Amino acid sequence: MTVQDAVGVLLHRVRDWWRRQEELSALGNMEVGRVAGELGISTDTLRGLVADGPEAANLLYERMRALGISKVDVDKAAQGVMRDLERTCACCNKDGVCAKDLAERPDDRVWQSYCPNAFTLDALLKLKARS
Repeated sequence: MTVQDAVGVLLHRVRDWWRRQEELSALGNMEVGRVAGELGISTDTLRGLVADGPEAANLLYERMRALGISKVDVDKAAQGVMRDLERTCACCNKDGVCAKDLAERPDDRVWQSYCPNAFTLDALLKLKARS
């Protein structure tokens, strides 16, 4: 990737971030509160998720692939679990460690020591093994 390409990607991400912020601000505080309430999260969490963008839970999807768990498997377990997994992943501050572990040693179970979704992912693995 050239420097020019990298700058283009960075500018694209900044524009996307700015657009998401403007869209959320256009809703107004009451509407943001209502949306957050419907999602079962605080307005601060909602604002953080919007700022992080749609890629915020990508590490979750990578971890699920490494474990052999699909979104269909999660949806079979219970309604709303996928959303909770995504929200938890997006709010986690261990993304650097997680990305490194996924890249260097995806089969190492060390991720369970820091991942806030470890218990749920382990339960999903056990459930999948039984069915």
